[in-house]
Amino acid sequence: MANEPRPSTGISLRQLFIWAIPFDLGLVGLLIVILMGWELWTGIGLVIAGALGTVMLIGQHYKIGPDS
Repeated sequence: MANEPRPSTGISLRQLFIWAIPFDLGLVGLLIVILMGWELWTGIGLVIAGALGTVMLIGQHYKIGPDS
């Protein structure tokens, strides 16, 4: 399992945009939270959740993690 070669395909611009979608949605959520006057921690939580979603998409692409 550890000796299996990883895919060495190049990353397209489209793939980068797809990976950025969860993080971007978290930033939009942060902006909405600030504009509505809610607790800032709610927006920070949305950004963190978006960043984790992005990490999960990248890990799935490179077949890293428990589901590989």
